[in-house]
Parts: sequence; structure tokens; C-alpha cells
Amino acid sequence: MHEERGVLALLRHRNYMLYWFGFLVSNAGAWIQSVAQGWLVYDLSNSAAWLGTVGFVRAFPLIFLSLIGGTVADRLPKRRILYVTQTVQMISAALLGTLTLLGHIQVWHVVLLSAVSACAQAFDQPARHALVPHLVPRHNLHAAISFNSIAFNGAALFGPSLTGVLVPLIGFAGCFYVNAVSFVAVFIALALMEFPPHAPGGGKTSMLEDLRAGLSFIGHNQVILALISMAAVTSFFARPYQQFITVFARDVVHGDVGTAGLMQAAPALGTVIFMLAIASATNIQWKGKLLLGAGILFPASLIAFSWSTNLYVSLALLVLVGGLNMTWQTTLNTLLQTNVGDEMRGRVMSAYTMTALAMMPLGQGPMGMAFDYLGPSLALTLNALIALAWTVYMGLIRVKAIRTLP
Repeated sequence: MHEERGVLALLRHRNYMLYWFGFLVSNAGAWIQSVAQGWLVYDLSNSAAWLGTVGFVRAFPLIFLSLIGGTVADRLPKRRILYVTQTVQMISAALLGTLTLLGHIQVWHVVLLSAVSACAQAFDQPARHALVPHLVPRHNLHAAISFNSIAFNGAALFGPSLTGVLVPLIGFAGCFYVNAVSFVAVFIALALMEFPPHAPGGGKTSMLEDLRAGLSFIGHNQVILALISMAAVTSFFARPYQQFITVFARDVVHGDVGTAGLMQAAPALGTVIFMLAIASATNIQWKGKLLLGAGILFPASLIAFSWSTNLYVSLALLVLVGGLNMTWQTTLNTLLQTNVGDEMRGRVMSAYTMTALAMMPLGQGPMGMAFDYLGPSLALTLNALIALAWTVYMGLIRVKAIRTLP
């Protein structure tokens, strides 16, 4: 029997499309807040190091809580987890808006509330990742994960651009309130979705034993361990560039908050183009080679962007950077999902969360200081070269089996 694949196949899965539209709206709000918050922090501090610090503090909850979050995702109903995590993030955005509206906002407030949101994401992300295989058949999983990226980065396509319009109209506080309201879309989607009966992965063992079992599984699986290490290094050294687009917008191409919005939207355009291509593909049998190609070309294109002083050239390069970055992420995510069973998926994806998500903000702190001392172009180039070298070493020299993954 012919297995229907691609975007049209995804449209037939009601639960998945509810999930997708809910997070599309929420992600748009998150991007609006991200651009407004970055510009506000840079205005308050006039320091790239403080921009990095806001991201840096997000790393610690993701590092120390993600594995626990993955264990919880294997044991508890995922809808219940997502209700709680989305509520915490909504309240955090509303508090940020209120402090800004009242004129009491300080950089340390932004740092603290960013840490609170990261605590929620440490539980949110493993549950969200582990939920997707239950919403679509296995043969549609790569397309579904790619389409998820469109929800996140498609929102980034218009969310940052809207920020340049919204800030003069409703101020920074209004942008934060818009993000808080956007979480309602997720609550509606979760309420309408029909979930299968929950089958807890923990069973008769304790949470600590489950956690140890997950770490043991990862440690003894050479390919899984290599993929997670690649996620960690690239996320620490290359992906933090997004936090510093404000620096390039203001100090390199000499623009304003509207320019920053356009530059934030450019990688999202690349993501949408690349992810539509992947999601529309009937079947990609060479995911290992696709992972390595994107993992090499992403930092290479980032180096080219770092030396551009022309806005239009920078925008074009950022389109390429965004598309390659997300191709790498979604392919790595798919390879992890398809190489583990349901009973271990939450814990493996929590390790991915800890690397792909936690290492990115952790790298923002050192990168911010490097920007201040070395300048943005040289600092970004050195970081991208390290990510490039590690991908070549792990994928082409150390664990050659990655190249043959289907």
C-alpha cells in the first residue's frame, strides 16, 4: 500500500495541525518579544555582554532540569505538562510587560524572568518533541519535524518585522503583552486535540533509575552520543549568533530597530524555504549526508555574514544561514527520534534539549564578551570555525556511520 508523504499528508492529521497552528501563533508572540527585549536590553546597558548574559542565564535551567524534564515526559501525560509550562511562560511575559509599563524595568529583571522561562522550557521541550511521533505516522516524521520548524521560523518571518511597527505604536511593554496573549492559542489547541491513552514509561522503577537508564542508553550508543555532541558544539559556538543580530544591525550596518527586525526575519525566510523543500520531499534516504552537508555549510555561511557591511548582502547571507541551520537541526532531530523507541524517547530528546537549546544560551555569554573585546566579525568567525571543525571531525573521521544513516 502506498504511503502518502509530504506536506499534503501532514494536513490530513488533525491533531498535528492543531498542534502546529497553536505553536505558530505562540511563536510569533515569542519572536516579537525577543526582538523588543534585545533592543530594550541593549538600550538599557549599551553592552553586547549584557545581551549575552540574558541568554547565558537561560542555559543553567536547561542544563540541570532538561534530563529531569525528559524523564517526566516519559512518565506523565504530555498535555498536562504543556499546560503547566505554557502557563509559566505566559505569566513571565506578562510580568515583563508590567514592569516595563510602570517604568521599573531593569536589566536584572529581564535576566531573572528569562531564567524562569528557561525552567519551564526544560520541561516543555522534551514533552513537545516526544509528542510529535504520536501525532503522525513514522514515515511522515521528518516532514513533521521540518514543518514544526516552519511554525517557529515562519513566525520569525513576520514576528520580528512586526516588532519594528509595534514598538512605536504600543511600546516595549505592549510587545511583551502580545506575547503573553499568544499563549492562549496553545491552550486552545491542546484542549481540542485528541490524545491517545497515556502509557507511562516509568512503570515500576523510580525517576532516578529511569534517569540513569536514559544516560546509560545514550552513553553506550555511539551514533546517538556523536549526534548529541555535534548538537552541543554547534549550539555553543555557532547558533548563538541570533542573540547578537542587534549588534550587527546597529553597529555594523548602522540601522535601527526596524533594521534589526528585518535581519531577524531573514534567517526565518531561509528556514521556510528550506523546510518547505524538505517537508515536500517524498522520501529522503540520505539524512546522514544531509546532516553533515548542512553542518559544514552553516558555519561557513555564518563566517561570510560576519564580514558583510552591506545590509542587502547581510540579509541574503542570513537567509542562507537560517536555511542551513534549520536543515541541520531538523535532520539531527529526526535521526535521534527514529533511532530510539517510545519508552526512551523523552529522555533522549531531553539530552537533545540540554545540548541544542541549553548550549546555545550558554555560548551567548562568552560570545558576548568576545564581541566586546574582539569585535563582532572576528568573534563570530572564530566561533563558527570551531563548530565547523567539530562537525568534520565527528562526522567524517570519528563516527563514519553517521554518513550512512538513512
